[in-house]
Amino acid sequence: MVRAVRNDREPSEDDVRVDKMMQELQDICIHSNRHQTVKELKKDTQNILEDIEAYKDVVKFNTKLRKEIKWIIEESKGERETRRIFGLLKQDTKGICSPIAKYKDCTELKKKTKKKLNDGVYKIYPWGDNPVQAYCDMTTDGEDGRGSVGFKRTWKECENGFGDINGDFWFGNNYIHMLTSSGKYELRVDMVDKNNKTIYAVYKTFVVGDSASKYKLTVGGYSGNAGDCLTRHNGLKFTTVDQDNDTFKTNCADYNTGSWWYFHCSTCDLSRTDLKPYWGSVISKPVMMIRKI
Repeated sequence: MVRAVRNDREPSEDDVRVDKMMQELQDICIHSNRHQTVKELKKDTQNILEDIEAYKDVVKFNTKLRKEIKWIIEESKGERETRRIFGLLKQDTKGICSPIAKYKDCTELKKKTKKKLNDGVYKIYPWGDNPVQAYCDMTTDGEDGRGSVGFKRTWKECENGFGDINGDFWFGNNYIHMLTSSGKYELRVDMVDKNNKTIYAVYKTFVVGDSASKYKLTVGGYSGNAGDCLTRHNGLKFTTVDQDNDTFKTNCADYNTGSWWYFHCSTCDLSRTDLKPYWGSVISKPVMMIRKI
C-alpha cells in the first residue's frame, strides 16, 4: 500500500517572522489602492494569468526576497538592529512601489497601454484622485463613453449619470463637462435609420458647460451621412422634467418624456422614452460617444 506523505513540519519562528515581514512590505503597495472592487480584483487576476511569464518572475523574486530577509535576520546583531534595518527597508519600499496608472479618459488609456484593450468598462480619472467608471469603445472611431438611453429624469439624475454602464447608460452631465472642458473633444453619434441602415454624425467641436451654465451645449464642425441635426442646438441649455431651460412655451422634457438640449421640442432628440428617438426623422439604437482629439 502506498501512503500519501504530508509535510507536517511546523514553520519555525523565523519562517513566521519572514512571512509577516513580506506581507507588510507588499501591503504598502496594495494599500495605495484600497477602493479596488471585486470585479477589478478579478480583472487584475485575469491579466496576471494572461501574462504568466511575468507571474513566474514574481514568484522567483518573492523566493529570493524571502531568502534575503531571512539572511538579514540571521546576520543582524540582535533584535534592535533587525528592527532598524527593517524600518529602513519599509521606507525605501514606499518609494519604489509601482504607481497606479491614472488615465484622464479612454483615449489616454488606449494610447498609453501597450497591450490591446477590448471594449468594456474601465476606471478613468477625469480630475485628481476621484475615479469614475466609463464604457470605453476601443474598436471604432468613438473611444470615450457611451449613452443610448431614453430618459425622463430629474436634474440631479442627469447630472450624476444613471443606467446600466454595460448597456443603456447616461454618463452624467457633470462628468461630461469635466472631460470636455479639459481638452478638445469630438462627438460621434451612431444610429439606425428607417431602412435599417447604420448612419453616423461626427462633430469636431463638442463641449458641455458647467452646472451654472445649465450644462450649455457647444457643438459644431459636422461630418457624416446622417445629416446635420445638432448644430441648431448649439448654445442651448439642458432641460429636465424639474428644470425647464428650453426655448419653447412648454417643458419639452416633460412633453417628449426625455431630458435634452431642446431648441423647441423636435429637431434632434435622442432621449425620448415614450416616443422613438428623432434625428430629423425617426431613428433607432442611438449611441453617443466622445473622444479627445
